[in-house]
Amino acid sequence: MDRFEIYFAGFNNTERTCDKEFIIRRTATNRVLNVLRHWVSKHAQDFELNNELKMNVLNLLEEVLRDPDLLPQERKATANILRALSQDDQDDIHLKLEDIIQLTDCPKAECFETLSAMELAEQITLLDHIIFRSIPYEEFLGQGWMKLDKNERTPYIMKTSQHFNDMSNLVASQIMNYADVSSRANAIEKWVAVADICRCLHNYNGVLEITSALNRSAIYRLKKTWAKVSKQTKALMDKLQKTISSEGRFKNLRETLKNCNPPAVPYLGMYLTDLAFIEEGTPNFTEEGLVNFSKMRMISHIIREIRQFQQTSYRIDHRPKVTQYLLDKALIIDEDTLYELSLKIEPRLPA
Repeated sequence: MDRFEIYFAGFNNTERTCDKEFIIRRTATNRVLNVLRHWVSKHAQDFELNNELKMNVLNLLEEVLRDPDLLPQERKATANILRALSQDDQDDIHLKLEDIIQLTDCPKAECFETLSAMELAEQITLLDHIIFRSIPYEEFLGQGWMKLDKNERTPYIMKTSQHFNDMSNLVASQIMNYADVSSRANAIEKWVAVADICRCLHNYNGVLEITSALNRSAIYRLKKTWAKVSKQTKALMDKLQKTISSEGRFKNLRETLKNCNPPAVPYLGMYLTDLAFIEEGTPNFTEEGLVNFSKMRMISHIIREIRQFQQTSYRIDHRPKVTQYLLDKALIIDEDTLYELSLKIEPRLPA
C-alpha cells in the first residue's frame, strides 16, 4: 500500500477521494509558494524589469488568498510574498540613479571643501551600489561587454564602467584644481581618508575608484605635492592598494570579499575578467557533442556571487547636495588637460 492508501484506509470511498484531492491541492500549493518565495527573495530584479510579470504574479497570489481551503501557514506565506513583491516600489532602498540625477534642481550642491570624508564615502558607496545592483544577470552572459554593440547588449555594465571612470576623473580633477602645493596635499589626504571609509563600508569599488585616480600619471608625478603628504596617509594608501591589487587575479580582494558580509560593492572588473576567461577557455560542448555543464556551473557560480552582493542594500540616507557634487560632470577635466595642468604647476626638472 502507498502512503495515501494507508492514510485513507479507515474512510469510505467518497471521503477518501475528497481528502486525497485536498492533500494533493495542498501539496501543489506549497510547492508553488516555495518557488515564488525563492524567486521573489533571490531574483527580485526579474520583477523590477518586467512589470507584466510582476502583475501576473501579484494576481496569482491574490487568487491563492481567495481559496477558502487555504491553511493558516499557507495564507501567511502567501501574504508575506505578496507584501515583499508589493513594497519593492515603495522602499527607499530601491532608489535608482535616474531618480538621483533628476534631483539636480534641489538646493545648491556642496563643494569638496565643505564636505566631510564620511559624507563623501557614504554617498559614493550609495551611488556605487545603486548602479551595481541595477545590472541584470543576463548581461553577464556571452561577453556582450566586449562586442562592438556593447552599449546595446550590456547597457548597465557600460553604465557601471562609465560611472567608475567619472568618479576617478572627479578625484583627479579636484586635486588638480588647487594651485598651491599644500592644498593639493590636503586634497590627497582627504581622498585617501574617503577611500579608507569606503573600505570600512565594504565598498571596494569605491576604494579602487579613488586609488586609481591617485595613481594616474598627472597626479603620481607631482613630487612636491606628495612630499607634503603625511607618512600615515602614504602608509594607509599602501594598505588600500594591497587590498584591491590585481596581483594574483585579485587574490587579496577575493579573500576580503569571502570574509565580509553584505552589503558590499565588489570591483565588477574582477568578475568580468573571470567570465571572459571561462568563456574563451572552455568550450560550450563536450567532445561527445553534449552541453558542457561544467562550464555552465562555473559561470553560474560567479553570477550567484555577484547577485549575493546586489541583493543586500545599504541603509544610507541619500544626501542630494553631496550626490550633486559627485555627479557634476562640469567638474571633470579631460585626461590631456589634466596632464598639461600637472606640467604647469610642477614643471619637469631639467635633465
